[in-house]
Amino acid sequence: MRSIDTSERSKPIELERALYYRRLVVTGDPGGGKTTFLRRICQLACRAMLDQDAEAIVRLGFEEPPFPILLRLSDLQDHRKSCKGRRGAPAVWSSPEWLPHYLGSEWAKEKFALEAGFFRKKLQDESALVLLDGLDEASSVEERQSLVQWIEEASARWENCRIVVTSRPAAYRGESTLPGFAYASIEDLDDPAIDTFLTRWCQALHPAQPERAACHQTELTSAIHSRPEIRRLARNPVMLTALAVVHWNETRLPEQRAELYDSILTWLSRSRRMKPGRIKPERCILILQNLALSMHCHPQGRRTQVTRFEAAQSIAGDWRELPQEERLATAEGFLRREEEDSGIIVGRGHEVRFWHLTFQEHLTARALAARPDRWPGILFESGQIYQPEWREVVSLLGGVLQTQGVERVDSLFTALLDDAAQRDRLQEKAGAAGLLGSVLRDLSFVPYRAPDPPEYRRLLNECMAVFDRERSVEVSIETAIEAAEAIGQAGDPRFEKDQLEENWVEIPAGEFWMGAQKRYDAEPNFDAEAFGVESPVHRVYLDAYQIGRYPVSVGEYRRFIEAGGYQDEAHWPGGEFGKWTEPWAWEYQSQHPNHPIFGVNWFEAAAYAHWKGALLPTEAQWERAARGTEGARYPWGDQEPDADLLNYDGNVGRPTPMGIHVQGSTPSGVCDLSGNVWEWCQDWFEIYNQEFTKNPSGPETGDRRVLRGGAWSNVAWLCRASMRNHYLPSDRSDLIGFRLVVRPGPKSESLDPFPL
Repeated sequence: MRSIDTSERSKPIELERALYYRRLVVTGDPGGGKTTFLRRICQLACRAMLDQDAEAIVRLGFEEPPFPILLRLSDLQDHRKSCKGRRGAPAVWSSPEWLPHYLGSEWAKEKFALEAGFFRKKLQDESALVLLDGLDEASSVEERQSLVQWIEEASARWENCRIVVTSRPAAYRGESTLPGFAYASIEDLDDPAIDTFLTRWCQALHPAQPERAACHQTELTSAIHSRPEIRRLARNPVMLTALAVVHWNETRLPEQRAELYDSILTWLSRSRRMKPGRIKPERCILILQNLALSMHCHPQGRRTQVTRFEAAQSIAGDWRELPQEERLATAEGFLRREEEDSGIIVGRGHEVRFWHLTFQEHLTARALAARPDRWPGILFESGQIYQPEWREVVSLLGGVLQTQGVERVDSLFTALLDDAAQRDRLQEKAGAAGLLGSVLRDLSFVPYRAPDPPEYRRLLNECMAVFDRERSVEVSIETAIEAAEAIGQAGDPRFEKDQLEENWVEIPAGEFWMGAQKRYDAEPNFDAEAFGVESPVHRVYLDAYQIGRYPVSVGEYRRFIEAGGYQDEAHWPGGEFGKWTEPWAWEYQSQHPNHPIFGVNWFEAAAYAHWKGALLPTEAQWERAARGTEGARYPWGDQEPDADLLNYDGNVGRPTPMGIHVQGSTPSGVCDLSGNVWEWCQDWFEIYNQEFTKNPSGPETGDRRVLRGGAWSNVAWLCRASMRNHYLPSDRSDLIGFRLVVRPGPKSESLDPFPL
C-alpha cells in the first residue's frame, strides 16, 4: 500500500499501519484487495478483543482492542432508502444516527438482542473501528456524493472512532472526495509478492508432496512470466488468483481479461454440484448475465445488490418453456441453489449479489455482446455510457467482442465514434475519446488493430483542446485526463520527433531573488510557509537558457532505452552504469507514453540528459523558471492551489498526462513545474550562500541531490516554487522524474552534464 498524507514523501507502508490515520480512504483497482483488507483488519481486531493475538493491537496502532464495525456502504444506502420517513428512523438524510439505526436493524434480523443504543454507545464512548466498504458501489454520482456528506457528518459526530473508507480510484474524485481524510492506495503486487502467493498456492494444492508442489510452481511461474500482458494481469490479486485457478484446470493462460473472466466463471459454474434437474453450466452463465444486465440497468441506477424477488423477476423469462405461473418460483429456486455452491452469486438475508463486482460487470458486458441491438438504448440514448459505473463494462465489452471477431469490435468502435460526432461540447467529446482509449488499452494484450477512419483522428485532434489554456471550464479535470490518456495511446503529437523543438521555452538572462523567508513580510520573497532550508533569500544572475516545456515523457525515455542508452557507458560518466536496464515499474509506465517518466534515479536522469546533449537544470535555473522575477509562490502566481491547477495531495492518486493542468503553467508556458512528479536538479543539496552569485551550480560534493516541484501525493506547501527537497542520487520512486535545460542554440550539440 502507498500512503498519501501530509508528510514529505509518499512511501510504501504495511496495510495495517495505514490505520495510524484516524480518518483514512483506501483506493484500489477492481480486484486489488480493498474488501479483503477490511476483512483482514476486522479479523485482527476480533482476535485482539478475544485475547487471541496480543500483537494485533500494536500492528493496528491501537492502545486497546478496537470494536470493529464492517459494512458495505451500498447496504447502508439501501437501508436509508427503505426506512426514510418511517417512525423511529432519522429524519435527516445525512444524520449520523443512520449508522446505529442500521446496525440495530441488521442485528435484529439475526435475532440478537443488540439494539441501536448499544452501537451508539460503542461509537460515542469507545474507540470503535468503522470500516465502510465500497464508496464506488453507489448507483450514481449523486448517491455517492450523498454518502460522502453522510460520512463527513458521521466523522464529526463519532469523533472517537477511526473510520476507513474504500473506493475504486475512478469514483473517488471531485465532489466525491472526503476532506480531512488521509489517502492511501493499494499498490500492485510486486514480483516477490507474486512469488510468495504462487509458493503458498502450490503448497496448498500439494501439501504432502513438496516435489510436486515445486514442479507445479515452476510451470505456473513460467506461464505467468511468459508474456508481458500476463505479468501485468498477475499484479492484481484477484487476477492472479484467477490465473492460478485457470492454469490448474486448463494448463494454459488466457491472453486478455475478458477471456480470463470467461474461464474462471465457466470453471465455477462447472464446479457446482450437478443434481438431477439442475441446469447445465452454459445455461447458468447465460441466465446470470441477464441478471447482471438487469442490475446494471436498474431503473434507480446501477445496483450491486437486489432482493431475491427482484432478481427472480428479472430472469423469470429465461424459463419460457414453463407455464407463466411457474416461472417466478423456478427462478427463485435457481438463485437459492446458485447461492449455495456456485461461488458466482451470494445471498445476504433476503438479498442477492455477485461475489465480486467485476463478475457483474463482465457478465453485463457479455449480455450486451449477445444483444447488439440493445446498445443504442442502454448505452447511448440514455447517455450513461460515460458514467463511471459503466466504464469497466464498456472496457470489458471490447474484450468480449474480440473473441467473436474483430468486426464486432469495429462495430463498437464505430458506434462510439458516431455518438461522439453528434456531441458538441468538449466535455462530451473528451469523454468519448477517453472511453475509446480505455477500450483500446484493454485490447492491447491481443493485440487489436483499431480502424483509423478520419473521424477518429478528427476526434482526437478536437480533444487536443484539453491542453489549451483557454479550454472550456466545462471540461472537468477528470475528463481531460481520460481524453489525454486516449491521445497518448494514439500518439500524442506534442511528443512526436518533428514537434520536439516546440517543447523548449526561452528564459532570458537576468537577476532574480532566490529562496523564501518568513520573518519579514516587507522583505523580498516573504512566505509564511517557508522552511529554513529555503533561506536566506539571495540575488542570483543567470545567463539565458531554455527549459523543457514538460518533464521528459515516458515515450521520449523509451527512445533512450531502444537506442541502447542503458548499454552505452559513454552516457554514464556520473556512475552506476550497468546497474539498471530500465526504469522502475516500466511495464506499467510503458502503457502511458505521455506521462512523465518516473522511477529513475539521478544517474539515469543524467545519462538521458547526456544522450540528448542537454543538462539537468541547476536548482537556480529550475526556480527561476518556476517563479519568474517577481517571486511568485507557485508557477501560476500566488493563487492558492486546487485540483485544476496541479496534480497534488492525492486528488488523482497517480501521475497524469503532462500539460493537463494547463492553468497551472507559468506565464511563459512551462507546464507541470508544481505537482505530478518531483524533478531532479543538477546540484548537490546544501544550505544556501546568501551572497550574490552568478550561474550557481551548487556545492562540488555532497550526499544528496536536489529535488524540486512536489509530486502527485504531496500537500500544497510542498509544491511551492521555493520548496527544496533532497534524495540520495541512487533513490528511485514513483514520485520522481526530471526535465532538461539547454543553452541557447542548436539542441543537438554535445554538452557536458557534469561540469562540476
